[in-house]
Amino acid sequence: MEKIRIVIADDHALVLEGMLLLSEGAFEIVGKALSGQELLELDDQIHPDVYVIDINMPDIDGLDAARKLMTRRPDARILFLSGDSSARRIREAMAAGGDGYITKSAPYSELATAIETVARGERYVGQRAQEELARQADNGILSLTPRQVAVLQLIADGLTAKEIAFRLGLSPRTAEFHRQCIMERLDLHSTAELTRFAIESGLIGAPLSTKEPLKAEAAHSI
Repeated sequence: MEKIRIVIADDHALVLEGMLLLSEGAFEIVGKALSGQELLELDDQIHPDVYVIDINMPDIDGLDAARKLMTRRPDARILFLSGDSSARRIREAMAAGGDGYITKSAPYSELATAIETVARGERYVGQRAQEELARQADNGILSLTPRQVAVLQLIADGLTAKEIAFRLGLSPRTAEFHRQCIMERLDLHSTAELTRFAIESGLIGAPLSTKEPLKAEAAHSI
């Protein structure tokens, strides 16, 4: 199994590097930057699987560096690492191109999981960040059924109605019906709005709410 290649951008990179060296060879640190400017200069030479970027850095902060990086490499996979767990900061980070967000207080095991998840092209929001988002999110999430929450999670992960149907054991028409019901119930009008709501509600990176398909729904397409 190939190691996940990582670039670390953190003005206190030594501690993070030490944590990753405990990974039993799962990760390879191919570059380090102590500022946003150094990260952008490094990117001219190295294209890793995952960028692990601290938000608070000198010269150019992590958010601005990520925005500039995304203009060069729209396919870059970015995991933000920060001591700030506020919902506002998390939303800013994801809007700047982040695929994941984890706080510096998270245990090593969660950091490793976050890197592996982002490397697969999936989103990851750490436990503490999820709790903060959920605390500040609108309670509209409570009005959804467990099946609707599962559909919303998969919509936010970028799956089509056909892919959602396959994952949950539904017909495509039933998956689309759930999507329309969610939009009406939450008064949202686009996939982008649904995705933003899912992030703010802490659903991104959370376990899928409904893992087993409901055979009754699959048998009764709408």
